[in-house]
Amino acid sequence: MTVKRQIHTSCDINVAASKVWARVSDHEATPSWVKDVKKVTLQRIGNPKNGVGAERVTVFKPILWSTIYEKITYFNEPHEFHAVLFKGMPGVVSHLSKMIVDDLGADRCRLRWEVDFEFVTFHPFALTDSFTKQFKNVLDTALLNLKQQIEQPAYVAISLRALG
Repeated sequence: MTVKRQIHTSCDINVAASKVWARVSDHEATPSWVKDVKKVTLQRIGNPKNGVGAERVTVFKPILWSTIYEKITYFNEPHEFHAVLFKGMPGVVSHLSKMIVDDLGADRCRLRWEVDFEFVTFHPFALTDSFTKQFKNVLDTALLNLKQQIEQPAYVAISLRALG
């Protein structure tokens, strides 16, 4: 028997979907907008680089959090990618993370981050909702942080110069 938990969050962002996709699909840049992530490295390149087959290692800042290993299993550029955890969280039967960018037109989009966990019944995270609440707060904060960063005029100006 297992216990399932879901964390789904979203945020509307007032920039083109392509700009949001560029940020969220760059795995190694994740610490720039997810404050609890210390470092993300690719241990295997996908097709394209951050696409299907890429394997990323995420090191978190909180001391008691595990380093996790995920593989990108679905990559539909510039809209959605999925990652499955394959190492780093003992007691997790399955873990699927989806990052989805919905184009709302007129330089607006919705970013959705959906994470589904399945734990063995005796796992401490399965016995309480505190983990779910804490992790949802991490995701909510990350999306709001990304929104604030990417909607800033200075960021837009730098991005336009880079595209030049």
